[in-house]
Amino acid sequence: MSLFDQFLVLAAIICSFSGCAAISMDRAVEVETVSAVAEPGYSDSDSPVGGTIYFDYDKYNLSSSAISEIRELAKSIKSSSSKVRIEGHCDERGTREYNLALGERRANVVSELLQVNGVPSSSITTVSYGEERPVAYSSNESSWSKNRRAVVKVL
Repeated sequence: MSLFDQFLVLAAIICSFSGCAAISMDRAVEVETVSAVAEPGYSDSDSPVGGTIYFDYDKYNLSSSAISEIRELAKSIKSSSSKVRIEGHCDERGTREYNLALGERRANVVSELLQVNGVPSSSITTVSYGEERPVAYSSNESSWSKNRRAVVKVL
């Protein structure tokens, strides 16, 4: 057995005892990729904002206050014949793929309620940013709760 082969065997043994796993390595690469893609200093004020709807952890259902807010948004959107973009966002927990899907569900539920309240579907676009555009960067509940949102932007 060559010296290189011995090194590989030793590295595999050390890795198995130290708790290394493909999942944690994948997450490390994933976090690095997201950091490279994410726009630094993202702000919800990039364009005029119609409103921000906040969600509970791992949820996309609307609270009664969110429903009321969306109904008021629908009235103003209909009266001005505006177009809107709804952006779905998540906190950093979960995989990138899961958060993109959850952000999409959040944006879609807001879109559906706007449509139920008379906003034409042709006036609405949705996009999910998942965890890639946080407004708060700490890893605690206070920051996570600010990042779990759908932002309605009037275009």
